[in-house]
Amino acid sequence: MWKWHEQIPSDGSEVEIDWTCKLTPGTVPENTPVWVLGTGGTGFIASGFTIGDIRSVDGSTNDNSWVASHKSRGGRAMRIPLKLRRNLVGEFVLRGTDFEHLIRKQRTFSWLTEEESFFLEDKLD
Repeated sequence: MWKWHEQIPSDGSEVEIDWTCKLTPGTVPENTPVWVLGTGGTGFIASGFTIGDIRSVDGSTNDNSWVASHKSRGGRAMRIPLKLRRNLVGEFVLRGTDFEHLIRKQRTFSWLTEEESFFLEDKLD
């Protein structure tokens, strides 16, 4: 598990994060909107956009933002650079809507439809 609260400032400022993914370089355009949905009922924890292409990046297994059992994920991996801002909004904004299925997309890097994207922009910005 990633300790996001240690990496995304609570003061409303933006932070650049290399996000681990299993995507191929050249498949995600720069400035693609991003919404980060936490697990276990956390709701949305951040929103932002891509700021570069996917590439293989050395991480740090000493990085304290990973819990001990997941430190290996801090090693070399494909990552996409994101600019994120903390955006704490409960998953209640999805419950009872046509977009409730998005809750099940936690822990994935998922493409959204244009309709899903517009809905999230309206609810989270």
